[in-house]
Amino acid sequence: MEFQYDLSQIAQDQIIKIDNTLLPVGYQKEDPELQMIISKILDKMGEASGIAQELKSPITSAEKLMRSDHILYLMTEQTSPGHFVVVGLLKMGWKKLYLFNKKGSRTEAMVYCLLDFYIHETRQRHGYGIKLMDYMLKDNQIQASQLAVDQPTNKLLQFLWKYFNLSKLVNQGNNFVIFEEFFETSSDKESGSDRSSGYKSQPTFGRHGAARQQDCMANILYGAKPSETQNGNSNGNVDRVEYQQRDNKQHKEEHHVEVQHHVVDEGDGHKSNQSNHTQPKLDLKNFHTQL
Repeated sequence: MEFQYDLSQIAQDQIIKIDNTLLPVGYQKEDPELQMIISKILDKMGEASGIAQELKSPITSAEKLMRSDHILYLMTEQTSPGHFVVVGLLKMGWKKLYLFNKKGSRTEAMVYCLLDFYIHETRQRHGYGIKLMDYMLKDNQIQASQLAVDQPTNKLLQFLWKYFNLSKLVNQGNNFVIFEEFFETSSDKESGSDRSSGYKSQPTFGRHGAARQQDCMANILYGAKPSETQNGNSNGNVDRVEYQQRDNKQHKEEHHVEVQHHVVDEGDGHKSNQSNHTQPKLDLKNFHTQL
């Protein structure tokens, strides 16, 4: 886009980095005239970018840049000695975003965002866009996969796929677009602070967390197994053990009395033969222990 301004004093490099002072970064003196020139250029380029993206209103203007901490890269081209044209612009800025990865985990992070990117129609498909993008990435020492893109057009998505092989979009709850590769290089993944696993584990409450009832006959007769104590049934098993010990003690005492009575019977001559053929008395009270 051609402007009737002398840009030779700031267009020594093809790409000019401008901050919210409306002056090139590192510019050492106040220059209201230069600020006015840059302001008009930004307004015109921002309006052209909004039309190209079919936006209701421009997202780049001199006023908006002054009220932010964004950085704008302005690309120029010298067409003849002392004559420059503005080729394109790239606006970048840091934003705190809630991001969702492909598993649905949410992460809050400060992300460097691509806010506006426009190459004039007369200079498109000539390599200006990738040159401007590479300059910005090297200037910030960042990779394209680490960027969040604000409302990208189909042309911009094709551009990112062609030059950076970025095509796997991750849906977000805002207007920004990120790619799966973002989480492979983000500091959040390296620190292991992913707060959601993407699936729910089996609940440990309700019927799933209740201990199983131990009503096996072997447990009743011979006491609880160590595993039952670990399952939280130690109180009931202790009662069963104490009951079994008392029952066994009583059974032994009764058996001892019966043996003594049998020995006394053998001492009587008229009862010895009968006692030899008599079956031992069955204790019905402890019958279940003999099964």
